[in-house]
Amino acid sequence: MKLKRAFLLSLLLVATVLSGAVVLGFQEYKDTLYAQERTEVTHSAEHVDVALERELESLQRTVSVAATNPALGRHGSDAQRRALATFLNRSTFAGASVVAANGTMTTIVSDISPETRRELIGADFSDREYVRRALAGETYVSDPVQADSGNYIITVSTPIHRDGRVVGTLNAAFHLADEDLFDSFAETLDSGQQLTVYSRDEGVIYASDGAPAHDFGHNATISQTGWTVSVTKNRATVESTIRTVTAFQVGSLLAVLGLFSGLGWWVYRRNIRQLGRLLGGFRALESGRYGVEITLDDAEEWQQIEHGFNRLSRTIEASRAERRGRERALERERDRFEALFEGVPEPVVSVELTDDGAILRDVNEAFERTFGYDAETALGRDVNDLIVPDEDDIAAEAAAIDDEATAGEQVTREVERQTRDGRHDFLFRSAPINAGDDASRQFGVYIDITDRNEYESRLREQRDNLDLLNQVVRHDIRNDLQLVTAYADFLADSYADDAGDETRTERTYVEKIRDSAAHAVELTETARNLADVMLAEDDDRRPMPLRQAIESEVEKLDAETTEAVVTVDGPLPDVSVSANDLLGSVFRNLLSNAVQHNDSPVPEVRVSASTVDDGDAVRVRVADNGPGIPDARKGDIFGKGEKGLESSGTGLGLYLVRTLVELYGGDVWVEDGDPEGAVFVVELPVTD
Repeated sequence: MKLKRAFLLSLLLVATVLSGAVVLGFQEYKDTLYAQERTEVTHSAEHVDVALERELESLQRTVSVAATNPALGRHGSDAQRRALATFLNRSTFAGASVVAANGTMTTIVSDISPETRRELIGADFSDREYVRRALAGETYVSDPVQADSGNYIITVSTPIHRDGRVVGTLNAAFHLADEDLFDSFAETLDSGQQLTVYSRDEGVIYASDGAPAHDFGHNATISQTGWTVSVTKNRATVESTIRTVTAFQVGSLLAVLGLFSGLGWWVYRRNIRQLGRLLGGFRALESGRYGVEITLDDAEEWQQIEHGFNRLSRTIEASRAERRGRERALERERDRFEALFEGVPEPVVSVELTDDGAILRDVNEAFERTFGYDAETALGRDVNDLIVPDEDDIAAEAAAIDDEATAGEQVTREVERQTRDGRHDFLFRSAPINAGDDASRQFGVYIDITDRNEYESRLREQRDNLDLLNQVVRHDIRNDLQLVTAYADFLADSYADDAGDETRTERTYVEKIRDSAAHAVELTETARNLADVMLAEDDDRRPMPLRQAIESEVEKLDAETTEAVVTVDGPLPDVSVSANDLLGSVFRNLLSNAVQHNDSPVPEVRVSASTVDDGDAVRVRVADNGPGIPDARKGDIFGKGEKGLESSGTGLGLYLVRTLVELYGGDVWVEDGDPEGAVFVVELPVTD
C-alpha cells in the first residue's frame, strides 16, 4: 500500500508540475511573442529607414552626376535647355530648373504652362533654402512641400561648378506619391504593421492604410532629411494568436495528464515485479558482487533493461579487474622510478617550495655520498641551509633560483655548493614534478662540473700563453730577423764589386744568411697567421673586398721578386666575401707556393677569378708552369707539415690556406694545369 500511495502522490505531483510548467510556459511564450513583435517592428522601421536613406542617396547622386554636364553652366542657352530636358527624360524627376549664382532662374523644364514658365524665368530664388544650400556647395534634399493636388514634393539641389567656381544650382523636383515611393516600402512590412512618415515639423508625409497603432512601435530618423519613419502594430493581432495557443495547450495538458495516469497505473500493475528484480541486482552490485546477472520479463523494453544491466555488471567487473591491473602497473612503474631515482650517479633531490624554503622530500644515495647528509637527517630541512655556502651573493643566487622555479620555469644554472670534500662547481637543473600551474614540487639534479671548469680554465691559460707567444713572434723575433736581414744586405752590398775568391766565398755565406733570414721571416709570418687563426673568434668575420685582397698580394709579390712573372687574367669580380684580416694570407701563400716550387727557368703565375652558382660564390684560380702535383698527393698537400721532397718551406703555408678557407665557409683544391703545372682553386661564398 505504501508503494501505491507513493505512486498516486507521484502522479499528483507530476500533474501539478506539468500544470505549473504549462502556465509558466504560456506566460513565457506570451512575453516572448510580445518581445518578438517589438523586435520585428524595430527591424521593419530600421529597414525602411535604410531603404529611404539609399533612395535619397540615389536621387542625390543622380542630380550630382547631371550637374557635371558643362552645358548646364551656360545660362539661358539652348544647350542648357536641351541638357536639362535630357536629364529629366532619363530620370524619375517630375521637373528640373537651373538657378544662376545670383539667384535668378535661367531655365526650367516641367509640366507647367508657358505663362508660368515666363514668370519663373528671371525670377529671384535666392531666398529658397535649397538654392542657398546648393550655392554653398552642398547637395541638399528639401523638406516635403504639399502641392495643391495633396501630393508631397521634395527638391534635390546641387551646385554647378565651372572652372572651380559655383556658377549655379541644378534643382530637381521629385513627386513622392507619383512614384509610389512609400507604398513600395509599406508592402514589405509584416502583416498588421502600419507605416507612417513624418517631416521635420512632425507633419504627416505618408501614412499606410489603417489608423496608426500604439501598442508596438519604433521610430527611426533619416539623417539626410530629418524625417521620422514610424512602424506600429496593434496588440489585438498578437492576442488572437495567444488565445489559440492557450486553448491548444490546455487541451494538450488534459490529454497528457489522462494518458499519463492510465499508463502509470498499467505500468504499476505490470512492472512492479520487474522493478523488484532490478533493485535486487543493484543491491548485489552495491554489496560488491560484481558480474551478477538478472532475468526480467520477455517484453522488449524489459529485455533491453536486462541486457543493459547485465552488460553494466560485466563492465564493472572488467573495469575493476582493469583497475587492479593498472594499480599493479603503477606499482611496477613506481618501483622502476625509485630504482632510477636511486641509480642516477648524480645527486638528485625532490623538494617542496614553501614559504619556509625549498624543503627536501626525498634524496638519492648520490646526494648522501656527495654532500655527506643521510636521508634521515636531510628530509624536512631547507636544502639551501645544508649545501649553500655561507656567503651573501651565493645565498641570494640560491633564493633567486627558488623564485624562478616557483614561477614554473625550468632552471639551468652553474652553481657553487658545499660538499663533504669542500666546495664544488655544479650544473644545476630543475623541473616541476607536476604538469600544469602547480610548480611547488620540483626535481633537482646536481651535475659536478668542477673538473670541466678546471679544464676550461687551463684552456684559457693556454690560450693566453699562445697569445703571448704570438706577440713575441710578431714583434721581438721578427724585429731581430729584420735586423739580421738588413745587416746581411749591407754586407752583400760591400762585397758586390770585389771579384776575389775569398770575397766570393764570403759573399756566398752572406747569401746563405740572407736566405735563412728570409726563410725565418716567412716562418714567423706563417706562425703568426696560424696563431691569429687559433685565437680568432667566429664572430670577427665581416664583408671583405676580394679584388683588393688579390691585387694587394700580387703587387707585393711583384715588388719582392724579379725572377717570376705574375699576371692577372681578365677583370677580377668586384664582390665581397665573409672573412677577416687574414684573407690576404690565403692568396699570399698560394702565390709564394707557385713561385717557390716552380722548376721553370722563368716561373709564371696566372691569377683569375669568376662568380659561380648564379653569383652566390666566387672561384679564384692560381695557375703556375711548374712541375705539377701528382694525383696521389693532391688530397694530402693541404695537411699540416706537408711539403715537397725538395721543398725548403715549413709545410704550413697550404695548411694555413685550407684552415682559413674552411673558416670562411669555402673550399680549396688543386687541379692539373693545361698544358703543365698546377692550378689551386679557392671557392668562397659571396656576401653583401
